[in-house]
Amino acid sequence: MPKPWPSSLHSLVLRLCWRQRLDSAAGPPVLLQRPRDALPGPRHLPGDPVLLPSRPGPQFYPVGVSRLHIGLSFTLPEPSAPGLHAVASAPGSRTLAGILATWWWRLSGGPSWPSPELPATLTRLWQDTQNRACPQRQGTCPPGRKPHTVDENLIFYEEWELEACVDGALLDAQMALVNMLPFTYQQIHILKCRLDQTYPQGYPESLVQRLGYFFRYVSPEDIHKWNLTSLETVKALLSVSKGQRMDTQVTALIARYVLGGGRLDQDTMSSLADVRPAYLCFLSAEQLDSVPSRVMWTLRPQDLDSCGPRQLDILYSKARWTFRNMSQPEYLGKIQTFLGGAPVEDLRTLILQNMTMDVATFKRLRVEAVVGLTVSEVQRLLGTHVGDLKAEEENSPVRDWILQQRQEDLDTLGLQGGIPNGYLVLHLSSRGAL
Repeated sequence: MPKPWPSSLHSLVLRLCWRQRLDSAAGPPVLLQRPRDALPGPRHLPGDPVLLPSRPGPQFYPVGVSRLHIGLSFTLPEPSAPGLHAVASAPGSRTLAGILATWWWRLSGGPSWPSPELPATLTRLWQDTQNRACPQRQGTCPPGRKPHTVDENLIFYEEWELEACVDGALLDAQMALVNMLPFTYQQIHILKCRLDQTYPQGYPESLVQRLGYFFRYVSPEDIHKWNLTSLETVKALLSVSKGQRMDTQVTALIARYVLGGGRLDQDTMSSLADVRPAYLCFLSAEQLDSVPSRVMWTLRPQDLDSCGPRQLDILYSKARWTFRNMSQPEYLGKIQTFLGGAPVEDLRTLILQNMTMDVATFKRLRVEAVVGLTVSEVQRLLGTHVGDLKAEEENSPVRDWILQQRQEDLDTLGLQGGIPNGYLVLHLSSRGAL
């Protein structure tokens, strides 16, 4: 009869993390003959080989762990049963993601769930943990439990013990050790809360320089509180974030550094090419000139919402050059994202090429370009979307355009607010000719 999977085996997943951290060169792990071989103790040290059960139950995880949260209940087979097996021989299993992916494949009973989905699942689980509010400090630290150094003993602290016993100043001083230990997401959340409580106005730059992998657990709101003056610190954090789906944090990091007067070098600009480029609007004109052309292919309209006129001018020019060899239909589709930097002459050229756009794109055009268009030109530019102007007639740039048009022309579109019939608009620039 199968034995229940003992709750004390929660350390097994921690040992698995140690395998990833230390990357032991001792070769693939061997079969654990008995569950007690995985229990904490002097004969099972970090880096020792560990194995995964083919179908572990929820007790497999540390208390509250959410790295992989599955509400299933299985039992541990007898030691002689073929329920435990090595996973290190599988391709890619020498990394933590590879080991977990192999384990999940075993759990799912086959290849129906491709392993590339696993990192996304882990990211979502961390985000769920991150959204939890920091707990209010309750109770006092038990005698003898207050740590004076960051070591593996903290792995086995309950969440309330971490909250009551661990000091933020200790975490600051020994951040390198924090990054070496396989804490659960919940434990990391508590440790981050302790740091946040120690530095409510933002982490000092001396700590930011040493954050290392802990950077993956900070939010954009945290980053905006920092004082960043070192490009080397920025580069180090960008290296940590690579491949981690941290575009919002990277954008906040670049924004905080640039707005503080920092300048990015060419190597840093190149390293940002694979990041969702929402950071572009924080760059100077000179820095935008050095943005790799391949970034133009990934931009979305919302990435440019915060850009000023000069930035839009530069990006529009770069986009025209980048897409110059495309066919006309493809070019018209790609260039729409950048039309906030287009002059009225270019808009007229695009109209002659039968380009059309929706009102959302029309609203992104620069005001001085829009007001130079005639009613018939706007009709051609919007095509079937021209009726949507009515809902925007009180908003810029539609309102600015309406004020420059004769009402009799606007009547054909059902718009109000133009120049009344019989009135003459006198521009100040033309007074010298009268």
